[in-house]
Amino acid sequence: MEKKVLTLILSLFAVQAFSQTQNIDVVEYCPAPGQFVNMLPSASATTTYQDICSQATESLNNGQVVHLGTYGGYVTVKFDHPIMNKRGSDLRITGNGFYANGSVGQNLGGSFEHGIVYVGVGDDVETCTWYELAGSEYYTTEIHDFSITYYKPEAEQGEHSLPASTYDNYIRWEASWTENGEKKDSTGYHMKNSYHSQSYWPLWETANTLTFSGGKLPNNAVDLSGKGTNWVLYRYAQDSYGYVDASLNTDDYSTFDIDWAVDNDGNHVNLEEVNFVKVVSGLFQYCGWLGETSTEVAGFQDLHLVEGYDDNPIVITPRQSVSSVNNVTSRKNKDTIIYDLMGRKVNNPQKGIYIINNKKVIF
Repeated sequence: MEKKVLTLILSLFAVQAFSQTQNIDVVEYCPAPGQFVNMLPSASATTTYQDICSQATESLNNGQVVHLGTYGGYVTVKFDHPIMNKRGSDLRITGNGFYANGSVGQNLGGSFEHGIVYVGVGDDVETCTWYELAGSEYYTTEIHDFSITYYKPEAEQGEHSLPASTYDNYIRWEASWTENGEKKDSTGYHMKNSYHSQSYWPLWETANTLTFSGGKLPNNAVDLSGKGTNWVLYRYAQDSYGYVDASLNTDDYSTFDIDWAVDNDGNHVNLEEVNFVKVVSGLFQYCGWLGETSTEVAGFQDLHLVEGYDDNPIVITPRQSVSSVNNVTSRKNKDTIIYDLMGRKVNNPQKGIYIINNKKVIF
């Protein structure tokens, strides 16, 4: 089945599974290049940035998917009120993730295209302070300084020899990041998929380059055929959390706790409320005929407005950032990096138990 047909079916599913979508305004919509850009929502040569934000608003308020493109593409929304940080999850954000037939138990394969969530505090989206909601991979396998620049294609057709391609060297990109303390860089191309003939470059964009930077999640796609024909995109684990389009819409793991917020240095921050919510396409991988991995978003919900929710909220306990913690010792070095028992960096520890150098420390 072509991905286009499959996505349209899943769009209908998103509406059915998320009937309590609450109205929001899209204040930023900046997709990275992707095979559903200019389609979900639709755009033409005369579409303006204001037009596409309005169309994205209408789509999300109707529970229809909005496509973010490959790595870095994002959508930012604002409710008509601040989202309060109360006990348990505060938000539900849905996408169109699904399990493959027969995927049960520990077999978590299907189509899951993880998106990272950021929350903004302030009155203006241009000047607000942003915090990442640290998901299950934040302290372990996430890269925190990934940067990529995409170059506007000079043509919509070209030489091609790859399967399902109409233009092998369609979207050029250059990326850089740090991995295991080593600086790395790479360059390459995304092909144009034969299933989608429209331009993958946002038609309302006037710039010749698009640059995105931030966290990048570990690749999750496996070609089970070994021939590039049977791609499966897995959840990281049965209890992985913190990412959009990474579980079923009805799962607890499609909910998000503002208390997971961290600053740019990975330090936990206490936020009473947030004013903006941003979802960013968090994966950079290409899966042959299936195309780029691209987060889709279907709706936003303030859980505290759901009748009875606060009486029995969803509580997802975040993972510790330090593993193999066995011993309890006294504190020895005040300059050592300190973590609380949820794996969050602490600058000014109070009385209690913390983690230093993989050991529990009593203060």
